[in-house]
Amino acid sequence: MPAYRPPPPWHTGRSLIRLAMPLQLPPPVTRALLIACSVLMFLGFAARPLLNLEALWLSLFGLRGGEFWPWQVVTYPLVHFDGFAWFFNMMNLYFFGSRLEELWGRRRYIQFLLACTVTAAIVFLLLALLVGSAAPMWGLYSVAFGMLVAFGMLFPHQPVMFYFVAEMKMRTLVWIVFGMAIIMMAGQVFSGAGAGFWIGQVAQLGGALGAWLILMYWRWRPPSFKRKKPPSHIRRVH
Repeated sequence: MPAYRPPPPWHTGRSLIRLAMPLQLPPPVTRALLIACSVLMFLGFAARPLLNLEALWLSLFGLRGGEFWPWQVVTYPLVHFDGFAWFFNMMNLYFFGSRLEELWGRRRYIQFLLACTVTAAIVFLLLALLVGSAAPMWGLYSVAFGMLVAFGMLFPHQPVMFYFVAEMKMRTLVWIVFGMAIIMMAGQVFSGAGAGFWIGQVAQLGGALGAWLILMYWRWRPPSFKRKKPPSHIRRVH
């Protein structure tokens, strides 16, 4: 009988991230984010006072209204006030976030999450300051867009299943998702909707900018003789 050979790692096979893959326990950081987002959403739906507290203290407000607190720059992705938005973001976090954490390791994965989150927050604060909007920003969309950019840059030609329906290359999926987001944003702008409706969507796309910046930094940063060799479980982005 031939010896058993374990399957190759997910990031080395020909078919990379098919969304119909068997479910498994996500890595620690991704699992903690899934739990935190889910607990906060269901607690808010169960008790209106808790929902108001989450909206006031954890969502990201502009600098002019007097409701901004520094910690909101990193807490707004944990807050969800819409069940559909929560489900979409948790699906992206589970399938894409788990694979990125397995590929990079905890430390680099956390750096990536912070780059997406903080960049989107900076874009939102600048837009809110220029336009004068008082509407807050919430949701994990900035991280979700950043993860799409990461997969589009790392594995552009790998086949994926788009919502379990159509198979396409990862690069094509990224363009489709961003095209849909831009069309929805333009529709709100030209329909006369208030600035609070479209500023958040534009700022969430800042997560994609943060992902691109940190990936380019990891790819092109100059060598340093003082820097120690990275651990073996953190793979260099090529």
